[in-house]
Amino acid sequence: MKHITLLACCFFGIGTFAQTTITIGTTLVEVETVITGLDIPWEIIYGPDDHIWTTERKGIVSRINPTTGTKTVILNHVSDVYQSAESGMLGMVLHPDFATTPEVFIAYTYGTAGNITEKIVKFTYDGTMLTNEQILLDDITGNSTHVGCRLFIMEDNTMILSTGDAQNTSLPQNMNSLSGKILRMNLDGTIPADNPISGSYVYSYGHRNVQGIAAGPTGSIYLSEHGASSDDEFQILEANRNYGWPSVEGFCDSPGEIAFCNANDVKEPLVAWTPTIATSDMLYYENPLFPEFHQKMLMTVLKDKKVIALELDAAGTTVLGEEHYLTNLYGRLRDICFGPDKEIYLATNGSSWANNNPNTHSIIVLRAPNNVGLNDLNLLNSIKMFPNPMTETLNIEVPEEFIGAAASIFDLTGKVILSATLNFMTNKISTEKLGSGVYTLQLIDLKGNTVNRKLIK
Repeated sequence: MKHITLLACCFFGIGTFAQTTITIGTTLVEVETVITGLDIPWEIIYGPDDHIWTTERKGIVSRINPTTGTKTVILNHVSDVYQSAESGMLGMVLHPDFATTPEVFIAYTYGTAGNITEKIVKFTYDGTMLTNEQILLDDITGNSTHVGCRLFIMEDNTMILSTGDAQNTSLPQNMNSLSGKILRMNLDGTIPADNPISGSYVYSYGHRNVQGIAAGPTGSIYLSEHGASSDDEFQILEANRNYGWPSVEGFCDSPGEIAFCNANDVKEPLVAWTPTIATSDMLYYENPLFPEFHQKMLMTVLKDKKVIALELDAAGTTVLGEEHYLTNLYGRLRDICFGPDKEIYLATNGSSWANNNPNTHSIIVLRAPNNVGLNDLNLLNSIKMFPNPMTETLNIEVPEEFIGAAASIFDLTGKVILSATLNFMTNKISTEKLGSGVYTLQLIDLKGNTVNRKLIK
C-alpha cells in the first residue's frame, strides 16, 4: 500500500503548538491549537450551536468555543466516573434533532477496581448544564481496559454502540453477555423490534474492542477495532454477524481460523494492520479543494500517532488504498470531527498510553481550503488551468463572471509571486520565473467571490 509522507514548514513539539501552515500532499493547510490543558478528550463533536462538545475521560463534558478556545463545563461527573487506564467517560452523541430535542447520550464506567460496570445514559441540555440523567442501559461488564465505547445514531434514529471484551475472552461469543458486541437500541433505551435477535440489544458479536464508528458515502457503517498484538481492523458492520474474536484475529487465514470462520459465518475485515497501530475514531470527509482527504475515510491513530486516509471503491466494500499523514507531529490522535467550513478538529492524547502528563492534551484544527468553490462546485469545476503541472506558461480558462478578476499566485509561505488581471475568457500567465514547487492560484472576481486552486511546477 502507498504511504505519503507529510511535508511540514516547521516542526513543533507536543504541547507547544502555534499557528502555522503545513503542506499535506499539495494542499496548504493552516494548523492552530483551539485549546490545551484537557485530560484525554475522548469524544469531540462539532455541535449545532457552533461549539465543540467534548468528553474528558476523567468525567467532564464541556462546550468549547472554537474561535476563542473558551471552555465551559456543562457536566462534572468526576466523582461518579471510574477512570483508570482506558476506562472513564467515553463516547457521546447528540440527538439528531438537537434544536427541538436537546438530548445528549453518554457512555461511562463506574464502580471500584475489581468491580467496574459500564452504562449508557441520557441527559437533557437546559442551555447551561446537562441535567436529568436517565439510565438507558446498565450492568455492562466493565474493566480498566477493553470497554469500547463509541456511540453512533443511525439514519433510522436508533443508536448503535460498541462494547469491549472487558479482558474476558469468553464474553464476545456469549450471546447472553453484552460485552464484546455492537449493541442497538431506540433512543429511549428500549430494544428495537427489528433487532436481529428478538428481545436482545445484540446487533453483532465477536468483537474485541471497537473504538471507531462512522457512516460511509453509500450508507454503510464502518468500524475500527483494536487487535491484541496483531490485526487492528477496519470493518463493515453487518447485522447478526460474527466478527470472530477471540478465535479469529484479522482475516481467516490459518487452519483453525478458517474452520471457525466457515462454521460461524465470520465477517472478515477490509483491512488489518500488523503490528497493531491502535485505531481510533473516524469520519468520511468530502472537500474537493482538499484532494488528499476528499472522499476518504479519515481514521485517527493512537499508537502510531497519525491520520490514515482510506480510499473506498464506489460500492464501499473494498479499500483501494491508504495514505498516512501527520505522523508523530501531534502525538496520539483520539478523535476527529469537522466544522461548517470543512475545517478538521483533532483530539490529541499525548505521547503515551499511560497518560504520564495529564491535563496537557489539546484540540487542534486544520483549516482546510474553503471558499465559494465549496458551495458552488459548478463554478469551481468551470475554472480550468493547463498545463498542470505548469511549464513556462499557465493558461486559465474562466467563466464570464471572472473576466476582470484579480489573479494572484502565492508560494507556501503566503508570499505573492505573481499578480495579473483576467481580461479574456482564456488568459495566459507567464510562469517562467517560478521555480519548481507547490503554489496557490487565487482568483477574486468583481463581486469579491474567491476561488483558490493548487498549482504544481
